[in-house]
Amino acid sequence: MEEIARLISTYGISIVIVALFLWDWKNNKTDVKKTIEAIKDSNTTISACLIEMKQSNNNISKSLDLLQRSLDNQTNKIDKLLERGK
Repeated sequence: MEEIARLISTYGISIVIVALFLWDWKNNKTDVKKTIEAIKDSNTTISACLIEMKQSNNNISKSLDLLQRSLDNQTNKIDKLLERGK
């Protein structure tokens, strides 16, 4: 019994420090895993959003091309009408 008391008095603080270190390491590891999972979920959401934006941009580009063609046709028609009026 005397020997156990001597070991605790000698190594007690070291054992407590090691135990706290291990406990903190385990908690940090768990937090890091949760954070990584959250980042993965966020990346998936952002990726889906970027795909949607790409499709939307393609649609806008096509619409603008059609608008440009329509404007060119209207301009040509107006030019022809103006030439006839001279």
